[in-house]
Amino acid sequence: MPINYLHHLWRRVEDGWDPIPAAHASSYSELAWRDRSPQVVDSLETRLRGFTGKRVLDLGGGPGQYSVLFAQKGADVTWHDISREYEAVTRHRAVEAGVSLHYSLGYLEDARLLHEPFDLLFCRGCWCYARGDRTFAGILYALIKPGGVGYVECCTPLFAQPQGWRKLQYWMNGYLWFKVGHPWPPHGRIAKLLQRHPIASMILDYSSPLHDIVVFTRA
Repeated sequence: MPINYLHHLWRRVEDGWDPIPAAHASSYSELAWRDRSPQVVDSLETRLRGFTGKRVLDLGGGPGQYSVLFAQKGADVTWHDISREYEAVTRHRAVEAGVSLHYSLGYLEDARLLHEPFDLLFCRGCWCYARGDRTFAGILYALIKPGGVGYVECCTPLFAQPQGWRKLQYWMNGYLWFKVGHPWPPHGRIAKLLQRHPIASMILDYSSPLHDIVVFTRA
């Protein structure tokens, strides 16, 4: 049985477990909100032909910097993350911005329990926290309605510059597909996994060796 799956069984979100300490949530939230990129949201707005009435899932939404931006554009936004600390930050920021969000708490894979597919699935920076890359790609794809858009942005192992034990951790994930902890996926893996499903179009941004950006439309 995969180690990350055992961790999922031991550390239950519904029992109050939170991987994010309050101090880190506070400091990281300030950084995330300061460095958010409205240009990313604007480009997705153009691709969707507007956000009004569109359902958006911010998967691994963290402190909510993008959830709020989507909502300000008129989207019906669901924030999903594992951390109650981040949920508290997001709720506070949403009130400040005068927008309403839906909140879903749990592991990334728990998002598959959300009933209706979305016009946009936004997954930025959190792919590595999935228990297994193959399974997660299928879950992510299934959460998007036909004709809907997926946006995935994820760092590569080059960003992590793993040394020692972490170098072995990345090797196991890269060559054996065996995840221990949260290694970033190998360059190109995300696109290849998503391409196993019917895709109408896909744009790959590999301009930086430190991260992959995949934007696609479900067939």
